[in-house]
Amino acid sequence: MRMEEFNRLLKRYLQGQATEEEEKLLEEWHKNQPEVSFPEMSDIDKRALQQRVWIKIRSKVWGTKRVWGLAAISAGVAASLLLGVLWLRPSRNQDGEQTAAASGQKRFEIRNTTGSDQEVMLSDSTIVMLKQNSHLVYENNFNQDKREVFLHGEAFFQVKRDEMKPFIVYAGSLITEVLGTSFRVKENKDSNTTEVSVSSGKVSVYANDPQVKSKKNGFILTANQQVSYSRETHYITPGIVEEPVAHMKCDVQLPSLDFRSVPLQEVLHALTQYYGIEFVIADPRVKECGISADLTGLSMFTQLELICKSIDATYERRGTVVFISGEGC
Repeated sequence: MRMEEFNRLLKRYLQGQATEEEEKLLEEWHKNQPEVSFPEMSDIDKRALQQRVWIKIRSKVWGTKRVWGLAAISAGVAASLLLGVLWLRPSRNQDGEQTAAASGQKRFEIRNTTGSDQEVMLSDSTIVMLKQNSHLVYENNFNQDKREVFLHGEAFFQVKRDEMKPFIVYAGSLITEVLGTSFRVKENKDSNTTEVSVSSGKVSVYANDPQVKSKKNGFILTANQQVSYSRETHYITPGIVEEPVAHMKCDVQLPSLDFRSVPLQEVLHALTQYYGIEFVIADPRVKECGISADLTGLSMFTQLELICKSIDATYERRGTVVFISGEGC
């Protein structure tokens, strides 16, 4: 049975829609599965993985007709295969030999072979949403002395804060280093670029490229900012994410976006509080132009379009800053 067929069949079973013949097929598959073990994993890692697998199992099978021997399946890859979620295995090179890191530690690979994004919890409680056909590689001593992962594809990270051990992601020719924040990394094979975008907190991004000798080829990114690195030009280009979201802080109340004859300068200040993005008025003659509009619930760039149309102005993205130009009211 191919993996895609297995995933579809298991989904029907968990939804209580499988026929008797399909149930028998799944039971037969289960009986024929070999026992799987991970001698490279520590007892702590094994227990942590087992706990996460059982949480996933319970969330999937609760309320179904019956559970066919889940307790008999090893907590590890076998359970992950049962759910059609992830493959966990030692990372191997093209010759099939197990690779080793510079420290001599073996590496493991988590590969998303399913048809949807999959959640992975690392041993430091960092959560990774791994995109389809993407995989994550890390050493089996992850979170002991350091936290380093190697990403191929795309993933969204919610990093557990640890000031003693920065979390480092290697993707393409970019290195992303954080203490605790949420961000997305995407390696684009077609365009030969790597992108990093930040949802919250601060992220340090720099090139892992021997041809880039300047130490200035790096950026500190905050919420709603991103960079794109080209392996052809060896340049990092900063910018703003396509859909900025509200920059929420637990101790700060966001301002109202319903304006009545409010000067442009004050309106842009409110948007900065909202999104953490810098707005610059290129011509001082438009600073006092009054804005009357309810911008609540609209995307940031839609808000900017409405603002500019109301005072006959334009906006332009330059790196991580938005410039407003106009001739006055």
